[in-house]
Amino acid sequence: MKPYSYLFLILIICTACNNKQASKTIVEKRDTKPKTTEIIGTTKSSIRNGVKNTTNTQEDWYWKNTMKSSNNTFENWEHGKVDLVMLYRYKQNESSPEKLNVGHIDAKGSITINLPETIKTETKIDNAGNLVFHDIQDITTLICQNPKAGYFGKTTIYVEKNNTNLGALTLGNSVRVTYNLTNQSTLTMGDEGYILSWVYLDEAATMKGTETTRNKVRRDGTNTIEAENIVVYSLEYKPGWNIVKTEVIGKYDLEHERGLNASWFKKHEHSVLDKIPSDADYFFRKLNY
Repeated sequence: MKPYSYLFLILIICTACNNKQASKTIVEKRDTKPKTTEIIGTTKSSIRNGVKNTTNTQEDWYWKNTMKSSNNTFENWEHGKVDLVMLYRYKQNESSPEKLNVGHIDAKGSITINLPETIKTETKIDNAGNLVFHDIQDITTLICQNPKAGYFGKTTIYVEKNNTNLGALTLGNSVRVTYNLTNQSTLTMGDEGYILSWVYLDEAATMKGTETTRNKVRRDGTNTIEAENIVVYSLEYKPGWNIVKTEVIGKYDLEHERGLNASWFKKHEHSVLDKIPSDADYFFRKLNY
């Protein structure tokens, strides 16, 4: 074989080796390329100014240690028979409130409310302390007929066993509203729905008034917005026990810097009902010892 033939053969072998090495390098680069997966769920996220914001409905937080009844019964009730009581204070027992027995929950979780026919009232209907929702700014907005009628009202019933408080019972159509309207820090939240209160008067009386205000509102972690708030009291009480509905209608969503649930109510409407609505349920919130 001539010398140039040897040179040509060597050139072919070297070229083949280089191509094989190049192919191996390309395969390795493809295999090591990072894989990306998009996760879709109920939590929304966005990136703004390099910061990831997460929007969480916080529904789990409202349901923590909380049970909802169905047909006046708590399923999987684990506390046996318990007593249902309201606390009331007179001037002579303010430091140690007395208990008013108003029913029980049996060992199977069935709820029975037995309101006493007559009770001694705590205060008068025109006492500002009765306005536990703190939504009226100008108290003169409210006009009372028979303002000195005796008054007793509660939004919460306590659940006791062997004189030990296990938690609280509320009545309404929303786990959020029945929590928000029984806690000072969340009274102005805008989650929609209603809570029912038990109110006793020893005489017929009325409380009526509508207040419309414009307010600059915010929550910790949100910007300030201007909100129009309407509060309507249309309460026509009969003697004895009354069911009062406090409903949150409409809300302003407040954008929270950490994506937390934040809102402000548009309207509160208070009225007296003839009976408990069919969509109302009891919510039991167990104390977390």
